[in-house]
Amino acid sequence: MTDINQLNDENSLNYNLDSFGLITLDKLVKWTKFVGIMNIITGAIYCLSILLFAIPTFIMGVITIVMGTKLTNAANHLQFAIQNKDDVSFTNAMDHFRSYFLINGILLIITFAFIALCLIFFSFFFGSIMDLINDSGFDYTVKSIIARI
Repeated sequence: MTDINQLNDENSLNYNLDSFGLITLDKLVKWTKFVGIMNIITGAIYCLSILLFAIPTFIMGVITIVMGTKLTNAANHLQFAIQNKDDVSFTNAMDHFRSYFLINGILLIITFAFIALCLIFFSFFFGSIMDLINDSGFDYTVKSIIARI
């Protein structure tokens, strides 16, 4: 039985914060809550824009709302952990942060892949696009008025 207690003591998080650490965590809670609420509001706007645009904005809105919810939950757990020195709440807060950054990282990877595909597509068809522009019959050269005199 003592081995289990020692294992639990080794795995438990014991943190002692000075006043600077508490102020830093308090600021983290406030900014996390602010960014989470702003993500939820932005996600709701994206979801409402389905009437003007298309399904991708709705999907972006749902993902943004989920990310905002993760941040606000993390802020609430972190605030509870600070006030009550609760290890479980601190662990839950870190798990919500992990989920938020995982989703954000996946979205960044998808964004960079999409930009790379667009650049590759544009580079393959750049010649065709320029031929299309040049064959339109419009003279794009700039002539000087002084040359006519």
